[in-house]
Amino acid sequence: MSTPLVAIVGRPNVGKSTLFNRLVGGRHAVVSEQEKTTRDRNYGTAEWNGRQFRIVDTGGYLPDRDATRIDKLVVEQIRSAIQEADLVLFVVDGIAGVLPDDSETAQALRRDMGNVILVGNKVDNDSIGHGLYEFLELGMGEAYPVSATHGIGIGDLLDEIVNALPSGNGKPEVEGLKIGIIGKPNVGKSSLVNAYLGREQMIVSEIPGTTRDAVDSRIMWRKEPIILVDTAGLKRRSRVTEDIDYYSVLRTNKTIERSDILFLMLDASEPITNQDARVASLAAESGKGVVLLLNKTDKDLPEQLEKIREEIPHRMPFLKFAPIVSTSAETRRGIGRALDVAREVEIARHEKIPTSKLNDIIEAALIRNAPPAGRGKNQIFYGTQTGVAPPTFLFFAKEPEAVPPFYRKYLIRVIRETYPYEGTPIFIHIRKRDRR
Repeated sequence: MSTPLVAIVGRPNVGKSTLFNRLVGGRHAVVSEQEKTTRDRNYGTAEWNGRQFRIVDTGGYLPDRDATRIDKLVVEQIRSAIQEADLVLFVVDGIAGVLPDDSETAQALRRDMGNVILVGNKVDNDSIGHGLYEFLELGMGEAYPVSATHGIGIGDLLDEIVNALPSGNGKPEVEGLKIGIIGKPNVGKSSLVNAYLGREQMIVSEIPGTTRDAVDSRIMWRKEPIILVDTAGLKRRSRVTEDIDYYSVLRTNKTIERSDILFLMLDASEPITNQDARVASLAAESGKGVVLLLNKTDKDLPEQLEKIREEIPHRMPFLKFAPIVSTSAETRRGIGRALDVAREVEIARHEKIPTSKLNDIIEAALIRNAPPAGRGKNQIFYGTQTGVAPPTFLFFAKEPEAVPPFYRKYLIRVIRETYPYEGTPIFIHIRKRDRR
């Protein structure tokens, strides 16, 4: 059977994300004293007494009278998460007591909820816990006292969660090719995930920066599992003033680190910006496979599309190896092709060149263009491939320090003439030969 799902719901600022992080055992959701920090659904996995289950953190529920346009989108995400869940944790603030929003939230969500555990958070001592009886008026039974911040009561809550889950051991989540979706805000990252899933998992709006958390989504493509990671868009450093934006920038870098392939999304209807170039440089330095997606090509702008293709080699020269795919998350155009290209890049990342073949290539390169002499006659003796994903090569030279960056780039270019390694960077290290 599939792994059970537990949804965490409640009004804003009751500590849902802190509880989520405590249950999954790490800092997965963005946590801040600022209200409405969590907007999208954020998934994690927990295990207790041999039972594994998934947990989904949701945004704060607000009654319609207080809801903005984004808040209403959040409510739709909460209801969607509840419908998916096998168990709901309804979190309230144990110190503040029952507030009108708690009652309205309980009433509004009661029709969607099935199996529910009421959780009174921020309860750091017994005297506060005695005040939880007033939450009985919500009609959801007695509240379990916990302090997500200090870990108080979490073991008892986990016992209750495991007892309330459907029977069965479940199974580990499916692994697969991890594709990180990166780019500046509002280029269509969440829309692309929704297009792959065929449903609205991520909140999508015209407001830049809507997505703050990174959310994994699993799909099957040509009978193989693929994990999509949607991320908060990177902002210019001068704009990272709030701690919430700081964590979003960290999250984007973390997503790059744990991905196999990166979909770097560009808005085909706009010129390439400095933000685009900065994200591109992070992608190139990461050593991950990269596919450039020119999104929003559903707009009838053939001249702009041609212009941006011409711009890429000049604004992003370090990504000349990356294939380019035109996509439209709105119409789903090209999104299947993007996945096919990602799989091809993943194969290329693991290609190994036999040492004898590599040295034949390098010998011919040295005859065509010898390395700078340094203090005397320089010489590259031989090389070997020391790693894959990314392809990494080690060469031995008489004077490694005399081999300048441009010559290293020349060696990479020569290697690509025979082994293109499309979509993946190549790294070269040069070491002095040990004469022993």
